[in-house]
Amino acid sequence: MKRSMLMNEKDSGVTVLENVEAGDLVGIFNENNKLIGEIEAKERIPFGNKIALQDIECGEIIYKYGEPIGKTTKKILKGTLIHVHNVESLSVDIPPAFKKEIMRQMGIEEVK
Repeated sequence: MKRSMLMNEKDSGVTVLENVEAGDLVGIFNENNKLIGEIEAKERIPFGNKIALQDIECGEIIYKYGEPIGKTTKKILKGTLIHVHNVESLSVDIPPAFKKEIMRQMGIEEVK
């Protein structure tokens, strides 16, 4: 089982603590290193990134460390990556070309 950490109960996703592949079972641990749940990855999630804990509708606010950081630009399915390709930052306007390059460098293919 792969590992992830829930940083705050308000968070929209958990941070994976190792590279995760589609189909991997990911254990969700709290700040006391207690296993509090599991989630199946629906796609590759690179180390240090967020995996959605539930389906998130387009236009919803994304929380990280308990704080609002962005708004979804499309529906995000449970078990998929939360990142610049499906979230618009509330504080920084990232140009589309930069978003594309970030995803290319991460090796993430955007699912249409």
